[in-house]
Amino acid sequence: MPTIVKGRNSYVTFRGLNIGSALANEAGLAISGEELDTRVFGSDWKAYDQGQSDAVLSVKGVWDAGTATTSLDAVLFAAINGGGTSLWEFMPQGSSSGRILYKGNGIPTSYNVSAPVAGIVGFDLTVRCSDTLVRSIAA
Repeated sequence: MPTIVKGRNSYVTFRGLNIGSALANEAGLAISGEELDTRVFGSDWKAYDQGQSDAVLSVKGVWDAGTATTSLDAVLFAAINGGGTSLWEFMPQGSSSGRILYKGNGIPTSYNVSAPVAGIVGFDLTVRCSDTLVRSIAA
């Protein structure tokens, strides 16, 4: 029987800032592999080979309007405004040792702040993995 994991303990960091336990209310990691069409003329069937892999981290949550340089808004704004690649970590089961840890370096491809009239100000961050995604067990 599979182990059911509740998302409420998920842990996400970006540039060393703990987003998951303090501000995020949704996080996800999409991992995909490219398919390369390798068929040749005269073939009746398609043939494929695996190309490069890709990973995208997405995080949504409550926007932090702090003025410190370590606030969520300051960190994400600096990162998307030419900050280069940044280390991120995602632990869907929580940050305890023995849990699955995904981590990589990535570039933020979008950072959105939304302010609905009948709700709280929120943020939405998308980070594309640059180079290798690592899956390990946290120490």
